[in-house]
Amino acid sequence: MSTREEAVYIISVAAELAGVHPQTLRIYERKGLIQPYRTPGGTRRYSPADLERLRIIQELTGAGVNLEGVRRILALEDENRRLRSQVDRLRRLLEDAERRMSGRPGGVIEMGRRIKRHLPAIRRDNLWKDPRS
Repeated sequence: MSTREEAVYIISVAAELAGVHPQTLRIYERKGLIQPYRTPGGTRRYSPADLERLRIIQELTGAGVNLEGVRRILALEDENRRLRSQVDRLRRLLEDAERRMSGRPGGVIEMGRRIKRHLPAIRRDNLWKDPRS
């Protein structure tokens, strides 16, 4: 979704830059493919990121993908981007923890043992029983 600071193009300009009719942008918005910023008066404003997304939509539809397929592809790309960001964050946290632990006796391995020791015991005899019986 565009932010107010980024969204500078009105619908006619965005449509021209994307090479589509303004009505096409409205359809894309209704289908959930794009979410332009709305001014307090309700006017759509498009950002450079929106224009890039429109380029991708045009590329996919030009390759024969229908709008539902485009929506799913874009959702998967957004999820992939979110997960990559999360993995990067977790890697940084792990590297930071390893750096902090490297000066201590036993290092990271010892830290792992401490964590394991504090985990609750799991009764394995009831894991596979049917809860309805």
